[in-house]
Amino acid sequence: MIMNRFIALILTTTTLLVPAALFAQSKGDKAKDPAKGDTANTPVAEKVDFQKQIWPILEKRCIECHSAPVTDASGKAKKPKGGVIFNNKADMLTSKKGKLVVAKKSADSMMIHSISLPADDEDRMPPAKKGDPLAKEDIKLLADWIDQGANFGEWTGKKDGKKDGEKPTSDAPPKSDKGPAKGV
Repeated sequence: MIMNRFIALILTTTTLLVPAALFAQSKGDKAKDPAKGDTANTPVAEKVDFQKQIWPILEKRCIECHSAPVTDASGKAKKPKGGVIFNNKADMLTSKKGKLVVAKKSADSMMIHSISLPADDEDRMPPAKKGDPLAKEDIKLLADWIDQGANFGEWTGKKDGKKDGEKPTSDAPPKSDKGPAKGV
Protein backbone atom coordinates (compact mmCIF):
# COMPACT_ATOMS: atom_id res chain seq x y z
CA MET A 1 0.00 0.00 0.00
CA ILE A 2 2.78 2.46 0.88
CA MET A 3 4.61 1.43 -2.27
CA ASN A 4 1.51 2.15 -4.39
CA ARG A 5 1.18 5.65 -2.87
CA PHE A 6 4.88 6.30 -3.45
CA ILE A 7 4.61 5.27 -7.12
CA ALA A 8 1.48 7.39 -7.56
CA LEU A 9 3.26 10.41 -6.04
CA ILE A 10 6.26 9.99 -8.34
CA LEU A 11 4.05 9.62 -11.42
CA THR A 12 2.05 12.72 -10.50
CA THR A 13 5.18 14.79 -9.85
CA THR A 14 6.81 13.62 -13.06
CA THR A 15 3.68 14.36 -15.06
CA LEU A 16 3.64 17.93 -13.77
CA LEU A 17 7.36 18.74 -13.80
CA VAL A 18 8.56 17.23 -17.10
CA PRO A 19 6.35 19.41 -19.36
CA ALA A 20 7.33 22.50 -17.36
CA ALA A 21 11.02 21.65 -17.68
CA LEU A 22 10.71 21.02 -21.42
CA PHE A 23 8.86 24.30 -21.91
CA ALA A 24 11.53 26.22 -19.99
CA GLN A 25 14.28 24.53 -22.02
CA SER A 26 12.63 25.39 -25.33
CA LYS A 27 12.34 29.04 -24.24
CA GLY A 28 16.03 29.03 -23.34
CA ASP A 29 16.96 27.67 -26.77
CA LYS A 30 15.33 30.66 -28.48
CA ALA A 31 17.33 33.24 -26.53
CA LYS A 32 20.48 33.73 -28.55
CA ASP A 33 23.57 35.69 -27.61
CA PRO A 34 24.12 38.68 -29.95
CA ALA A 35 27.76 38.79 -28.88
CA LYS A 36 28.13 35.45 -30.67
CA GLY A 37 26.22 36.64 -33.72
CA ASP A 38 23.14 34.56 -32.77
CA THR A 39 20.44 37.20 -32.87
CA ALA A 40 17.76 35.69 -35.10
CA ASN A 41 15.24 35.15 -32.29
CA THR A 42 16.46 37.76 -29.81
CA PRO A 43 13.68 40.19 -29.00
CA VAL A 44 14.52 43.81 -29.80
CA ALA A 45 13.03 46.26 -27.33
CA GLU A 46 13.29 49.66 -28.99
CA LYS A 47 14.38 51.18 -32.29
CA VAL A 48 18.11 51.90 -32.39
CA ASP A 49 19.09 55.36 -33.67
CA PHE A 50 22.29 55.34 -35.74
CA GLN A 51 23.37 58.93 -35.08
CA LYS A 52 22.61 58.90 -31.36
CA GLN A 53 23.61 55.34 -30.43
CA ILE A 54 25.73 53.67 -33.13
CA TRP A 55 27.86 56.49 -34.51
CA PRO A 56 29.29 57.39 -31.06
CA ILE A 57 30.53 53.79 -30.65
CA LEU A 58 32.13 53.75 -34.11
CA GLU A 59 33.60 57.22 -33.64
CA LYS A 60 35.11 56.36 -30.25
CA ARG A 61 36.34 52.82 -30.97
CA CYS A 62 36.77 52.39 -34.76
CA ILE A 63 37.36 55.62 -36.70
CA GLU A 64 40.96 56.14 -35.60
CA CYS A 65 42.00 53.18 -37.78
CA HIS A 66 39.02 52.77 -40.12
CA SER A 67 38.34 56.12 -41.80
CA ALA A 68 38.55 57.19 -45.43
CA PRO A 69 42.09 57.96 -46.67
CA VAL A 70 43.38 61.35 -45.54
CA THR A 71 46.63 63.27 -45.62
CA ASP A 72 47.90 64.12 -42.15
CA ALA A 73 49.53 67.43 -41.12
CA SER A 74 52.96 66.22 -42.23
CA GLY A 75 51.66 65.42 -45.72
CA LYS A 76 51.73 61.66 -45.21
CA ALA A 77 48.79 59.67 -46.60
CA LYS A 78 46.91 57.71 -43.97
CA LYS A 79 44.98 54.72 -45.34
CA PRO A 80 42.27 52.76 -43.50
CA LYS A 81 43.48 49.57 -41.79
CA GLY A 82 42.47 46.51 -43.76
CA GLY A 83 40.61 48.66 -46.28
CA VAL A 84 37.69 48.90 -43.84
CA ILE A 85 36.03 52.32 -43.65
CA PHE A 86 33.38 53.28 -41.09
CA ASN A 87 33.09 57.06 -41.50
CA ASN A 88 30.62 56.98 -44.38
CA LYS A 89 27.57 54.94 -45.27
CA ALA A 90 28.65 53.94 -48.77
CA ASP A 91 31.91 52.35 -47.62
CA MET A 92 30.22 50.58 -44.69
CA LEU A 93 27.82 48.88 -47.08
CA THR A 94 30.32 48.09 -49.87
CA SER A 95 33.56 47.14 -48.12
CA LYS A 96 36.33 45.49 -50.10
CA LYS A 97 36.81 43.08 -47.17
CA GLY A 98 33.32 41.63 -47.30
CA LYS A 99 29.91 42.44 -45.94
CA LEU A 100 30.58 44.62 -42.92
CA VAL A 101 26.89 45.32 -42.41
CA VAL A 102 24.21 42.98 -43.76
CA ALA A 103 20.85 44.59 -43.02
CA LYS A 104 18.60 42.39 -40.87
CA LYS A 105 21.35 39.76 -40.56
CA SER A 106 23.81 40.63 -37.82
CA ALA A 107 25.05 37.03 -37.78
CA ASP A 108 26.20 37.51 -41.40
CA SER A 109 27.80 40.92 -40.75
CA MET A 110 31.59 41.01 -40.59
CA MET A 111 31.44 43.87 -38.10
CA ILE A 112 29.58 41.77 -35.50
CA HIS A 113 31.81 38.76 -36.14
CA SER A 114 35.00 40.80 -35.68
CA ILE A 115 33.94 42.55 -32.47
CA SER A 116 32.57 39.33 -30.96
CA LEU A 117 35.76 37.28 -31.21
CA PRO A 118 37.53 36.36 -27.95
CA ALA A 119 39.86 39.03 -26.57
CA ASP A 120 42.93 36.89 -27.34
CA ASP A 121 41.99 36.29 -31.00
CA GLU A 122 44.34 38.17 -33.35
CA ASP A 123 41.44 39.12 -35.65
CA ARG A 124 39.32 40.64 -32.87
CA MET A 125 38.40 44.30 -33.24
CA PRO A 126 39.51 46.53 -31.78
CA PRO A 127 42.90 44.84 -31.51
CA ALA A 128 44.30 44.28 -28.02
CA LYS A 129 46.92 47.02 -28.52
CA LYS A 130 44.10 49.52 -29.18
CA GLY A 131 42.11 48.70 -26.08
CA ASP A 132 39.65 46.40 -24.42
CA PRO A 133 36.99 44.56 -26.38
CA LEU A 134 33.71 46.38 -26.90
CA ALA A 135 31.27 46.05 -24.01
CA LYS A 136 28.61 43.35 -24.48
CA GLU A 137 25.98 46.10 -24.35
CA ASP A 138 27.65 47.88 -27.29
CA ILE A 139 27.88 44.65 -29.29
CA LYS A 140 24.20 43.96 -28.60
CA LEU A 141 23.28 47.51 -29.63
CA LEU A 142 25.21 47.17 -32.90
CA ALA A 143 23.61 43.77 -33.57
CA ASP A 144 20.13 45.13 -32.78
CA TRP A 145 20.70 48.06 -35.15
CA ILE A 146 21.69 45.68 -37.96
CA ASP A 147 18.81 43.28 -37.22
CA GLN A 148 16.40 46.21 -37.37
CA GLY A 149 17.55 46.94 -40.92
CA ALA A 150 20.75 48.99 -40.41
CA ASN A 151 18.95 52.30 -40.88
CA PHE A 152 21.42 55.19 -41.08
CA GLY A 153 18.67 57.82 -41.02
CA GLU A 154 19.89 61.02 -42.70
CA TRP A 155 23.55 60.24 -41.98
CA THR A 156 25.80 59.60 -44.96
CA GLY A 157 29.14 60.42 -43.35
CA LYS A 158 32.17 62.02 -44.92
CA LYS A 159 33.48 60.41 -48.08
CA ASP A 160 36.74 62.39 -48.03
CA GLY A 161 37.58 61.58 -44.40
CA LYS A 162 37.22 65.20 -43.27
CA LYS A 163 35.35 66.26 -40.18
CA ASP A 164 32.33 68.56 -40.31
CA GLY A 165 33.38 72.06 -41.28
CA GLU A 166 36.65 71.06 -42.94
CA LYS A 167 37.09 71.60 -46.65
CA PRO A 168 38.22 68.64 -48.74
CA THR A 169 41.84 68.68 -49.81
CA SER A 170 42.86 68.55 -53.44
CA ASP A 171 46.04 67.59 -55.23
CA ALA A 172 45.53 70.49 -57.65
CA PRO A 173 47.44 73.72 -56.96
CA PRO A 174 45.45 76.55 -55.39
CA LYS A 175 43.67 78.81 -57.87
CA SER A 176 44.57 82.48 -58.00
CA ASP A 177 41.88 85.13 -57.60
CA LYS A 178 43.81 87.57 -59.83
CA GLY A 179 42.34 86.26 -63.08
CA PRO A 180 44.24 84.95 -66.11
CA ALA A 181 47.92 85.75 -66.42
CA LYS A 182 48.91 88.47 -68.90
CA GLY A 183 50.02 87.35 -72.30
CA VAL A 184 48.07 84.10 -72.20
